[in-house]
Amino acid sequence: MYTCSRLLLEHVSPATAAPNVSPTAVNTAHQRRYRWIHGGRDVEIALSDSGGPGPAWLLLPALSTIASRSEWQPFCDAIADQQQSSSARPRLISVDWPGFGESERPRLPYDAELLARFLADFRRDCCPADCGLIAAGHAAGIGLLASQRHGLASREWVLVAPTWRGPFPTMARRRSRAFPLIRAVVEAPLLGPLLYRLNTSRSVLSWMSRRHVDVAGPGLTPEGISERQQIARQPGARFASAAFVSGGLDPYHDPQGWITAARNLGAPLTVVVADQSPPKSLAEMQALAAVADWVLHLSGRLGAHEEFGRELAAMLG
Repeated sequence: MYTCSRLLLEHVSPATAAPNVSPTAVNTAHQRRYRWIHGGRDVEIALSDSGGPGPAWLLLPALSTIASRSEWQPFCDAIADQQQSSSARPRLISVDWPGFGESERPRLPYDAELLARFLADFRRDCCPADCGLIAAGHAAGIGLLASQRHGLASREWVLVAPTWRGPFPTMARRRSRAFPLIRAVVEAPLLGPLLYRLNTSRSVLSWMSRRHVDVAGPGLTPEGISERQQIARQPGARFASAAFVSGGLDPYHDPQGWITAARNLGAPLTVVVADQSPPKSLAEMQALAAVADWVLHLSGRLGAHEEFGRELAAMLG
């Protein structure tokens, strides 16, 4: 069911980037597009590639309503500052998931398997064989699922503030038959766009960012909230977002699934715990950290990879 076309990479200038997204919100120097085929249709994927000659890393943004590869910009800037010699600068590849960020956002049956299949295809087509992987938030769970089902391999795994459950199942501590119904309402015409617009108001995004994402970072400023709203309100964005929030993108039904996957990676695993994360998410990070080769700590929440990108770069540099 999942097939991938021959790699299509093309340079995209800031002027031709996706509409309504600030050109400064992404690495405009090396923006590219990748064409992925799902169920017989093309899905255009946005990515950035620094093209450095050093070791390659694939950077996966956290899945959320405000997900974007621009989350990795502070980290990428810090890495560039660290490497004074251009011959030693690592190659940093960041990508927007299907349905999120600047990637195309068609109405697809978004689930963890779809994203795991995409990740395996993208890793094969766009990354060198010895590429490492750094995944934030819910992307960590998708990466682990891809390693189990599709043989996703990495030179090294770094999971930053990792999670495996979406907001509704995390709050309820269980799956509910009501969650798919809520998702269906948001995906429906007429009422769905209205509900989604209310859920992506500046006040809601500000509350969500303060409670779950940031401690005191630039994402909490009026400009930061405005940028996040622009990302969240891209045409078609409600489909993948509703899937995430309702638990439709959860890769496992219980925590043992990702613990088992982490133990069987066959490559070094570093877990970065965000110490000010919501209690339920923090407990999940700590459980995964117990089976990691190395454990690091950031004083952040679920958006620690962005808010503390420079600190993360210093830890990993």
